[in-house]
Amino acid sequence: MELFMRLKPLISVFALSLMLTGCSKVQNAFMDEQVKDRTDYSLITDQEHVRVILCGTGTPQVNSPRGQACTLVAAGGTLFLFDAGENAMRNLERNQVPVSAITKVFITHLHSDHISGLGGVINHSWVNGRQGPLTVYGPLGVSGLVKGLAMAYADDTRFRSMHFVPHPELAFAQAQTFFFNRGVESVRVYEQNGVTIDAYRVDHRPVDPAVGYLLSYGGKKVFISGDTRVSDLYLGALQDADLVVHEAINSGLIHQAADAMRRQGHAVEAQRALRVLDYHADTLELARLAERAKVKHLVLTHLIPSPPNFIARYLFSKGMADHYRGIITIGEDAMDIRI
Repeated sequence: MELFMRLKPLISVFALSLMLTGCSKVQNAFMDEQVKDRTDYSLITDQEHVRVILCGTGTPQVNSPRGQACTLVAAGGTLFLFDAGENAMRNLERNQVPVSAITKVFITHLHSDHISGLGGVINHSWVNGRQGPLTVYGPLGVSGLVKGLAMAYADDTRFRSMHFVPHPELAFAQAQTFFFNRGVESVRVYEQNGVTIDAYRVDHRPVDPAVGYLLSYGGKKVFISGDTRVSDLYLGALQDADLVVHEAINSGLIHQAADAMRRQGHAVEAQRALRVLDYHADTLELARLAERAKVKHLVLTHLIPSPPNFIARYLFSKGMADHYRGIITIGEDAMDIRI
C-alpha cells in the first residue's frame, strides 16, 4: 500500500498522458468511472437503523468553510430533511443521498441560514426525477416562504419543462403549517410507517415561533434543536434520547474574540459578536442539560465560532465533559451516524 501511494502520482500522470494521446480504452475507463452511480440507496432500503447525516454544520459566519444548517435523517425507508441552509443540495449530493427521494422538509425557523438552500432542494430534486410532491413542514410563516420560492422559480420551471424535465407540477413544494395551542409546548406534525415527528417550542427569541424536532422510530429517538438558548422548554424531547443534534456556541471564545476586536478598534463588530450570545446554546449549559436528560450522544452543530482545526475543536468543547458523561461529538459536514 505504501509503495502504491508513492507511485500514485506517477500512475496519474501516465493515465493522463494516455488520454491526451488518444488511447480510447483509457478515456472510456476514465469516463465510466466518473459517471458511475454512487448513490447510497441503503438510506431508503434500510428499515432497521436510523441514519443521521450532517449536511450543514455552519452558520452565516463569512469565513466558515461549513455549509449552513442542514440535517438529514433516514428512518423507515423515508428521508427527512431538517432545515436547508446554503449549500444543502451540494452537501447532500456529496454524501450520495438519493435526492429524488427527498419529499419531506422540516423548517425550524425562518432565519436565512436555515432556508437559503431550500429552493435548490425543491428544484434539484424535481430535475433529478422526484416522482411525488415535496412537503415543507414548519411553524407560522412557512406558507409564505413556499409561495415566495414558487414565484422565484416560476420561469426556471417553465424553461426546464419546455426543454426536458417532465411533471412541472412537482417543481413546487406544498406547505404544511402547524400551530401550538396556548400552554402547549409540543405538537405531533408527522406520523407514518412507524416514524413520528414532534415539534417542540425552543427559545430563540426574538425569533418566534422557533422549534426543534423529535423523530422517533423503532424505539430510537433523535432530536434536532434548530437554534435556541438552552431551555427546559424542550427538556422532555431530550429525555433518554439516543442522539441529540444541537446547536452550540462557546461563550468564552466569543468574549475573547470580542476583546480582540476592541483592541483592533472594531467596537461595532465586537458588540455584534456579543449579541449572538443572547439566543444561542452555551456549550457548558448545554452539557448540563444533556446530563439531566440522560442523552446518550450529543452532536454539536451550527458551531459558533466555527472551529477550523484540531486545537480549535478542543477549545470549543473544553469543559463540557465535566458536566456531561455521555458521548460528545463536534459535528462536521458529511458526518454520517448510524443508530
